[in-house]
Amino acid sequence: MHIIILNCADDTEKKRVRYVIDKWEAETGKIAELKAIVVKADLDGKDMTDFLTELYSKISAGRVELYSAEREHMEPEKHIERLNVRFRDDIKSVERLISFIFSKKNSTLRMHRYLSDDFAEMEYVVYMRRGKGGVSVKFALREYSGETMADIRLEGVQEAVKSLESELKSDFSYFDVEMGDDDKHSLK
Repeated sequence: MHIIILNCADDTEKKRVRYVIDKWEAETGKIAELKAIVVKADLDGKDMTDFLTELYSKISAGRVELYSAEREHMEPEKHIERLNVRFRDDIKSVERLISFIFSKKNSTLRMHRYLSDDFAEMEYVVYMRRGKGGVSVKFALREYSGETMADIRLEGVQEAVKSLESELKSDFSYFDVEMGDDDKHSLK
């Protein structure tokens, strides 16, 4: 048995998590959201005994369950996709285009910095709709002779990365660009 603690950032995230819990509970019958107060107690010996004694005095008999737990580190496999895109425009115009495209997605700009007049980096975090997960998108932009090369790195759960990659290719296809895929990578 595993006890999973989910520290949700907001109500929207809680709804998405509850949807997954309800789905797995219906499919397997082996998942259940606890309707209880879960406490992390990092106490030893007498302090733990005193704490439990006080808890038992405040609740009906048989309503307290005690488990010993160790923290496990399990994460889904990360997937990386790369796109190389040549825009036939200056770096400032490309930055505005990227900002426009990502303003239409459920995204947050994490970082935007200039390393020189013709080199910039940007990073967005995008939550993909329909429960596909989050994707980190990093851009390295370099301007050469009025054209801008964008090295784009997408990282996250495979389904979310593939979905966003497809959306970006579609978005960029409306502009004067050349696109090329880089090697595909998976990380553990």
